[in-house]
Amino acid sequence: MIEGVPAQVVEVLGRTGMRGEASSVKVRVLDGDDRGRIIRRNVLGPIEVGDMLLLMDSSREAKALDRKR
Repeated sequence: MIEGVPAQVVEVLGRTGMRGEASSVKVRVLDGDDRGRIIRRNVLGPIEVGDMLLLMDSSREAKALDRKR
């Protein structure tokens, strides 16, 4: 059985990583202790609003993107 916390993508913020290989997204946690909370996470691969993710840890949050460029 796969364990984790389901979350739904509510906004795609942009690309991150040394070569832009990851996307920074905001997700709404759907279950567990953090239910209803919206957090920022980094995701590898194609992603769009409405996609479902299975988070191994819903308490960790990614840092904000640096928008100085």
